[in-house]
Amino acid sequence: MKKFIVTAFILCVSIIGYAQRGFSSFSPKELPEVITEQMTLDKDTEKKLNKSYIKLQEDVINTMILAKQEGEVDKATIKKEIGDIRAKHLKKAKGLLDEKDYSTYSSFVLMERKERQEYIVQLKLKLTPDQKEKFDAINASNEQVIAKIRKEHRGDREGMKEALMPIMKQQYQMYAQFLTEEQMEILKSLRKMKKGREQR
Repeated sequence: MKKFIVTAFILCVSIIGYAQRGFSSFSPKELPEVITEQMTLDKDTEKKLNKSYIKLQEDVINTMILAKQEGEVDKATIKKEIGDIRAKHLKKAKGLLDEKDYSTYSSFVLMERKERQEYIVQLKLKLTPDQKEKFDAINASNEQVIAKIRKEHRGDREGMKEALMPIMKQQYQMYAQFLTEEQMEILKSLRKMKKGREQR
């Protein structure tokens, strides 16, 4: 029994270490404050929801780790497994939230990772409808170019960073034409935080 416990402990430590190396940007976190601000939660419900949200992320990370350890796995299969995990999680969350809060929360949870990041940025910037239209148009116009660069430089992180730099610089210059100084500072701060996470 003692041998089994030691083996299980070593396995858990290995998985955590692997997750931190391979999926550092996927480290489980509580719900972003800008999302909870969109809902009317009491402290107890917020605590329960955060605990459940962290568990959701852990389940997704574990699914991805196992898939990576097993080698080549069909992406559609992984996507379905993660979809099932989300559906199970949302079923539990529905019991915690009222209809309006559940709608806000489920919309956020069902977004793809990139969509969630963009949504959080837009909430933090507090864009006006006109600003949002321009912001979305700039992002959409650069999306294909950025995707092409990432594909061409796959496996070459430094080369990708160098190729993306002029695109990102131009993008920020375009944002500066309609965002306030305060919004630009928030955007730069969010970008620094993202770069810091990527370099870990």
